[in-house]
Amino acid sequence: MSTGWAVVKLNMDDILLMNAMSKVSGVDAKDCMEANGMVSFLVKGNEVGKAIGKGALNVKKLEQSLKKRVEVIGYYKQPEEMVTKTFDVEAEEVNKKKGKLIVKLSALNKKKLFSNSGRFKRVKELMKRNYDLDLIIA
Repeated sequence: MSTGWAVVKLNMDDILLMNAMSKVSGVDAKDCMEANGMVSFLVKGNEVGKAIGKGALNVKKLEQSLKKRVEVIGYYKQPEEMVTKTFDVEAEEVNKKKGKLIVKLSALNKKKLFSNSGRFKRVKELMKRNYDLDLIIA
């Protein structure tokens, strides 16, 4: 039986970060990554709000205890939803072929997505780690 979750290799630091998320929010992260003082947690899409907390209280608590910025990204059955929901954009077309996820966006939605290039890089990395797909925006 497939759970829809890919196998991700985690180190001890990742596990400690994920335990902190679970302790503060009650949500188990599927993956996390740390880069440039930012910790990105990947949680089930239907648990993003709970992980963030009312008034972003859980994120604020994590930021205080970890002394790093924190973001929460949703994991969905369809990988393109990670892009559309994280950046609040609408895909005009989606194609999966040869290990690539090609998401076609309007010029306005591309601008919206690329306005946060750091987050885009993190989502791209999480996409590769969890769906084994290279994300391409067309």
